[in-house]
Amino acid sequence: MTDRPPRAILFDLDGCLVDSTVPIRECLNAALVEHGIDPIPADDLAPRIGPPLQVMLEALFAERGADPGLVEPVVQGYRERYRTESLRLAASYDGVPELIAALAASERLGVCTSKPERFAVPILEQLGLASHFAHIEGPGLTEVEPKTVTLERLMSRMPLDPATSVMIGDRHHDVEAALAHGLVPVGVTWGFGSRDELEAAGAAAVVDHPAELREVLAGMG
Repeated sequence: MTDRPPRAILFDLDGCLVDSTVPIRECLNAALVEHGIDPIPADDLAPRIGPPLQVMLEALFAERGADPGLVEPVVQGYRERYRTESLRLAASYDGVPELIAALAASERLGVCTSKPERFAVPILEQLGLASHFAHIEGPGLTEVEPKTVTLERLMSRMPLDPATSVMIGDRHHDVEAALAHGLVPVGVTWGFGSRDELEAAGAAAVVDHPAELREVLAGMG
């Protein structure tokens, strides 16, 4: 009889570990304006954050009737700014650093994000969180992939038992990826998604604060 892989707790990045609202808004709107496109109002931006940037912009441009050929130039303009501004402006959510430090003492932790890994790792390092994670997985700069693909790659590099492992995120993409790979999905409401969205996607639990998340995870152990 072979031993089963151990449990792991996996986190999405934006809207879960890191509040990237300000750098995303400032860098994206600057890139849009640079290419003659109206900026996105603050109340319209949050529901769009979650999928890969190219996917989000393709949907936005289709709604506005903008030239789809400008998607890639806007992405490049955004990234030129975000490379530095993300380190200056991104912040941890209240209670998240304490939660991660406490969990890391007894759990295997990982990050599964749609943000390019080249940006994700420095942000987590800047916030003092990177060392708590066994692996941080995100796409390359030229890759546009659904969260299910990113999660599959993380699972190949960080063996885990899907039946006991948990994927935590703030959008339906995180829940759907977890369910596709047999992990337990848990939603958090302090990010960009809503409780209704997370529950409709099939989250096993939805929590409103990091302290509540720690209690839920302890009950799942």
